[in-house]
Amino acid sequence: MSRYVIRTYKVPVPVELYPLCSELNRIAARIYNKTMSLVKKIKNKKGFWLSPNTAQKYILRWSSAIDIHTHSKQAMVQLYFQALNSYFVAVKTNPHAKPPYKRKNFLPFIWKNQAIKLLPDGKVKLSMGRNREPFVIPTTLPAGTTIRQAKLVYEAGRYYLHLAIEVKSEHKRGQSQKVMSVDVGILRPITCFDGSEVISYHGGVLNSILRYRNKRLADIQRALSRCQKGSRRYKKLSRAKRRVLYKTRNQINDVLHKITSYFIGLCVQKNIGTIVVGDITNIRERTNGNDNFNQKLHQWAFRKLMSQIEYKAQIFGIEVVRISEAHTSKTCPVCGTQNRPSGRNYKCAGCGFEYHRDGVGAINIWKRYLGTKSQVVAGLAPARGVRFNPHLCGHGAISAPWKAA
Repeated sequence: MSRYVIRTYKVPVPVELYPLCSELNRIAARIYNKTMSLVKKIKNKKGFWLSPNTAQKYILRWSSAIDIHTHSKQAMVQLYFQALNSYFVAVKTNPHAKPPYKRKNFLPFIWKNQAIKLLPDGKVKLSMGRNREPFVIPTTLPAGTTIRQAKLVYEAGRYYLHLAIEVKSEHKRGQSQKVMSVDVGILRPITCFDGSEVISYHGGVLNSILRYRNKRLADIQRALSRCQKGSRRYKKLSRAKRRVLYKTRNQINDVLHKITSYFIGLCVQKNIGTIVVGDITNIRERTNGNDNFNQKLHQWAFRKLMSQIEYKAQIFGIEVVRISEAHTSKTCPVCGTQNRPSGRNYKCAGCGFEYHRDGVGAINIWKRYLGTKSQVVAGLAPARGVRFNPHLCGHGAISAPWKAA
């Protein structure tokens, strides 16, 4: 069985087109700001929210002198109403929520599929309206690719075109017998093993966000304790607290999405049919330590990590199985002796085997699922580390060979 999924194809824009890109993103912000101003004005004067269709008719008349594709103008209006709908949802649980109010100087310019044409030579032609030359970008897309949307995005000093393309996803479940085991952790969100090598995904960026959030919240809470509840300063600090929580939550989600996308990309490259994950349900109730450890444990977003792995694996027809991870980090994969690891290192007192602790867990999960007693660790290379890079797309951030310190 096959189905289509939407994937983002990222294309760098030639430097000579940067002035035009800047102009387009200014135009996008101008239309967005006008839509916001119109809706806000009607709400203040007449007491009701303008409908998207009515606002769109007005904006199209107002912007008739702006030479861009009509559907791009509509996309800017729809972008504002998406933000407004988020406000309607948020205000149900948070009475202090505000509708969109910040004016934009730049905003990603959007082309809908009606304004996009893929040429036989792989170039993408984006319509700029009747009176302007089209925006043409070279790509490596094969002929016949369906492009649903194009977005002009400014990232780290460069312009990129994000193309939302249709990809036919073949369900490979049952076709591939290859297994990838996963040991999830706090310091290393994902450590995986496919029978030949161990790869560990570093969680340094994720943990630094958590440390920053804890420090900022502690400072704000200390200041709140010295304020009178309901005072102007109390309200100001409360807003600052909500901003910190909102910002760091988005940052954590972004890091988790990119780590899991790298990992699923690796599984697709290796033609993995099944991902086996150690089940750590109720680990917070089963484990107790000092205050520092308990704080890390209760802030561990392993359920969110698991849900992202599961739904992204499903897109490619990869089955995700959970099995017990009990004693997998203690058991020697060579002789079966149980040892208590020291730090991130594992050393077996029985046979002298040494390896990274999370790598040992991933190896034992792999062996437990397959029911094998083979010596898979014979000649095993040191674990490889994947360091987080926010500007890399898909799988490709694997660093040089990494050894546990």
